[in-house]
Amino acid sequence: PSAPPTPPPPSSPLPDVNRQTTDPPCFPSSATVQRADGATAPLSSLSAGDSILAAAADGTLGFDVVSSFSLADPSAKAVFLSLATATATVTLTPTHKLPAGPAKALKQASEVAVGETVWIASPAAGALVQAPVLKITKVVADGLHSPLTKHGGWPVVDGVATSYNSAAVVARNKYLVPLVEAVCPSLGRLVVALANPKAMHYIDGKVVAPLSSLDVAAAVAFAVTAAASGFGARKVRGGARSCGAARELCL
Repeated sequence: PSAPPTPPPPSSPLPDVNRQTTDPPCFPSSATVQRADGATAPLSSLSAGDSILAAAADGTLGFDVVSSFSLADPSAKAVFLSLATATATVTLTPTHKLPAGPAKALKQASEVAVGETVWIASPAAGALVQAPVLKITKVVADGLHSPLTKHGGWPVVDGVATSYNSAAVVARNKYLVPLVEAVCPSLGRLVVALANPKAMHYIDGKVVAPLSSLDVAAAVAFAVTAAASGFGARKVRGGARSCGAARELCL
């Protein structure tokens, strides 16, 4: 007698996707958000200071501010996952996080399986509602964009709630990002450059290359010394260039 057919494997989140990709957690240029005036806008049109629709961890909707730490590299091309529900489809890199399941646990897109629920914006309810993922496809698209919100909101992208990082990091940055932006945002970018192996393309068009710990230490020491001496922003920036510790310092 012939052997019985092999049963299909259980539902799993796309095992062929490389979860260790070095592409930052991002969306393509064509992804959209809702501005405070109600208009829909592509991520490629955003600037630091714009207000976009976002959700709190309890699911309520509101608006949050796009910070200067947001990423934007329209010239990039990357592999994305498109997660489709009955009413919304969000396209994001495999490592980008989004709330999933009844508890809104933050998971990487590559960890979400067909049948699992994600959270979509319901303007009528003023809150997020659950919707099951019906299909997951892998696509190649242009651009790498990630709006990092200033006050910890989950950006609603293509109608779906997302998160630029883990819950712990977002909770910390809710307080840290406004402080660093007010004092010296470029020092924050230097710290990011220390932790990342690739150049970071920011929303203002500036690119910060990876730095060594000595580079960052030198830049911080120079900034502290300059601030204590009462140097102006132009002198600080020029001094940073001369010491070669950073591409930019306090703007």
